[in-house]
Amino acid sequence: MAAIVLLSHATIMPPRASSSKTTIIAGILAGLLAAGLGAFYLHQQSAPHADNGPVASSQAAQEQNARAVDALMALPEIKAWSAHIEKATGGRAHGAVMETSPETRLVDGVACYQLSFFESTPDAAHRWESFVVTPDGKRILVDDIVTGDLLSLEQWRKDNAPMQRIATQ
Repeated sequence: MAAIVLLSHATIMPPRASSSKTTIIAGILAGLLAAGLGAFYLHQQSAPHADNGPVASSQAAQEQNARAVDALMALPEIKAWSAHIEKATGGRAHGAVMETSPETRLVDGVACYQLSFFESTPDAAHRWESFVVTPDGKRILVDDIVTGDLLSLEQWRKDNAPMQRIATQ
């Protein structure tokens, strides 16, 4: 109650008359703000054209990576291995193709993706084979991780009989 009484007796001061100096400063600040917003707007309008390069390049790289993965997934060995893993484990494990290195590997002047086929279980992922695939997915080489040699699919099939791998498991 005392506070109310005090407030009722308080005098209200009239607003201070603005000086010409305050008006000038407010005008300058408003002008700077308008100029800053205008510059920001113009920058935003031109930014999508300037930024399309990296975005388009990143999008193209993702599409190429997807093509390489799809090409590898289309191999009869990969399809058979995946089906075998699913059946043998009752669906507890799955075949998966994963990029094994974020860096591409240069093969005959072409930057290729380094991919591997894994048996993916709830506890771990077991690598079955490693591959190097061109961005267009048209050339697939098998990476012998012991020797570092790259084998053509034909040579790999002849030397390793990969389809027999599921017959013996």
